[in-house]
Amino acid sequence: MSTPPRIRPAARAVVMDRDRRVLLVHFDFVSQHLPTGLWACPGGGIDPGESIVEGLVRELDEELGLTIVDAGSPVWWKQHLFPMTHWDGQHDTYFFVEVDAFEPRPNFTEAALRAEHLDGMRWWTFDEIQAAQARYDAEDRGAEGYVVFSPRRLGHLLADLVTSGRPGEPIHVDPN
Repeated sequence: MSTPPRIRPAARAVVMDRDRRVLLVHFDFVSQHLPTGLWACPGGGIDPGESIVEGLVRELDEELGLTIVDAGSPVWWKQHLFPMTHWDGQHDTYFFVEVDAFEPRPNFTEAALRAEHLDGMRWWTFDEIQAAQARYDAEDRGAEGYVVFSPRRLGHLLADLVTSGRPGEPIHVDPN
């Protein structure tokens, strides 16, 4: 009998301002498949005893200095297996958080952020994400501006979210 994988619960937010800019964080997981690291929605693992929303609130405060009152309901979810300390994979629940533009001011020290492999963050315009998604979809790794997002289809998912609004039920996102 095989042991079921140990899956870490995590919460992430699509943080979008009124100008449809999205705040993404950069992880320095550089490899053959991630030549420039990984741009992802902010968030992270849920601590023991926390609800998914409590974890999201804490993570956004730590990483961005952002205080949210209402996370709303989840919009996407994905589960992926990959080796990490004490876990075999992660189940990400994504929320859509609309905000006024702000300058991120993490409540973590720079050393604490780097310990989590987080080495940058920036606002991306909707058009920048769509252009980067097109380069990724074309598998043009040598192109200037080539980046990898998590979720991999972030540009497509955002277009659907902006066009159709929040889904009635969270949408399953393929991790590949």
